[in-house]
Amino acid sequence: MASEQTRQSSPAPLPEGWTEHVSKKRGRKFYSCKATGETRWERPTEAAPRAEGKRKRTAEDESARRRKKERRRREAEDGPSVEAFHILKKHRGSRRPRTFRDEEVDRSEDEARELLVALRQRLQDLSGPDLREEFSRLAQQESDCRSALRGGSLGSFGQGKMQKAFEEAAFGLQVDELSDVVSTDSGLHIILRVK
Repeated sequence: MASEQTRQSSPAPLPEGWTEHVSKKRGRKFYSCKATGETRWERPTEAAPRAEGKRKRTAEDESARRRKKERRRREAEDGPSVEAFHILKKHRGSRRPRTFRDEEVDRSEDEARELLVALRQRLQDLSGPDLREEFSRLAQQESDCRSALRGGSLGSFGQGKMQKAFEEAAFGLQVDELSDVVSTDSGLHIILRVK
């Protein structure tokens, strides 16, 4: 009877050609097929294709595999990371009171704050792709940072890579959440965390 209960509670064996692993980052089970190199979160239900049907890896595949491996290594060394967009408004008291367009900035900190508060109000009722699209459009038009050329994107960054107040705000946000106005030596920012 005990062995019957054990058999009922243990999952069925994996189909041939599949191996079960546990993700270091997420702590979730995932499955891989050595013959094809495929990985997936969902438990496979059919046997893996035979190795002779395997397509040859291209230089592009190898390059992508190396980039992914390097990204994982950096994350393991640097700890968690976020991906964020921002809009920067500089003011006379900023560390470098010039825009990336090499225009002199002659606004007060209060004026810069008012501009960002108005931009934030335009964004606060949006969500998901609409929020990201409108934030990016406004960053291109309004931001004093060179990232405006990329729609305000700062890419991915880990802890210790940005000014402390900016980093704390970015890491404190949920995905698709807007920050309040954040003050750093560079000026004033609103931040949108995207990952």
